[in-house]
Amino acid sequence: MKPLLKLLSSMELAIGTLVLSMVLIFFGTLDQQNLGIHGATEKYFYSFFVYSEIPSLGLKIPYMPGGYLLGFVLLANLCTTAFIRFKFSAAKFGIWMLHLGVILLLIGEFVSSVFQEEASMTIDEGSSKDYTESFRLAELALIDTTDPEIDTVYAIPDAMLKREQQVTIDGLPFSLSIDDYMANSIVQRRAHSNAAANKLANRGIGLNNVAIEIPKTGKTDERNIPATLVTIYTNATGGQRSEVLGTWLVREFMAPQSFTYEDREYTLTVRREREYTPYEITLLDFSHDRYLGTNIPKNFSSQVLISDKRTGLEQEFLIYMNNPLRYDDLTFYQQGFMNDDKTSILQVVRNPGRSLPYISCTILTLGLLYQFGYGLMRYNAKRKKAAA
Repeated sequence: MKPLLKLLSSMELAIGTLVLSMVLIFFGTLDQQNLGIHGATEKYFYSFFVYSEIPSLGLKIPYMPGGYLLGFVLLANLCTTAFIRFKFSAAKFGIWMLHLGVILLLIGEFVSSVFQEEASMTIDEGSSKDYTESFRLAELALIDTTDPEIDTVYAIPDAMLKREQQVTIDGLPFSLSIDDYMANSIVQRRAHSNAAANKLANRGIGLNNVAIEIPKTGKTDERNIPATLVTIYTNATGGQRSEVLGTWLVREFMAPQSFTYEDREYTLTVRREREYTPYEITLLDFSHDRYLGTNIPKNFSSQVLISDKRTGLEQEFLIYMNNPLRYDDLTFYQQGFMNDDKTSILQVVRNPGRSLPYISCTILTLGLLYQFGYGLMRYNAKRKKAAA
């Protein structure tokens, strides 16, 4: 056990980990041009190993340690070094604080990478919204549109779509089978496609079109467009066998696919995964300031009104660059605008570890001040002793 602890607390391991981290950052930054920021982050930093793919063989070969592996090695090195090499004393208290600050910083990054959720909220001036839409996750929405006043929505989340399973929803007289799910897709004319017969729809827009899966993109100026093939079966009741109502091709940005069953109207659509909030946000005014004589943005801000359904309270807030709104467990940033400055786009972030970087930086600052101050006091004491 002692050789292992000696290795984990060694300076050589710390230096080697830092050098490999610099190499990882270098290659990850270069690959952003091909993968985009999100793609490079997931491939290089939010992984234990960086893989090289061989499409012809269907193999993935690891050739470099990823950010998670280097982070955990550095975390183990800091912990073992603090407890084994440095005895807790007044002279080493600042060094203990420095180690604790870096440890909290690493833990905070890991928590953010795993649990942070990003979404957006697009609001027109004068309108309100009580839900956010995910950047990366999609959902299949089955909407009962029979009632002209109220739509009843049944949403199947991204995780269930990826498993390509059969879904039964309480209250519906039929079940859905996710035959195929594509995280990113393009549409081709059916006559020009060589798609397999089991990946063809026999109802709706899929009679003339087919979706082809393409690699996901992580670039900020490109968007993944998910698609799915959905087969609907009637529920077997009273000894009767279930029947197939049909198979539909459903894709984001395509017209919703409609069908009728038992005198009720339904539509199928793929959209960004939504999360509803217990409050409404109303965009009162959006301002877009430019530098004089140019079209270069100087500042853009959103004056919003939050109406909390739980308490009935209403509050106004101003959201602008570098001044987000924090409400409940969500943070709203001013991201962009559209529609001739009449629509505001807010980036919405839920990050359970958002306070850890502030705490760690505070501990690091206090540790540095203490260690330098303690060293200065000892130096002055030695000088006075030598002069005496």
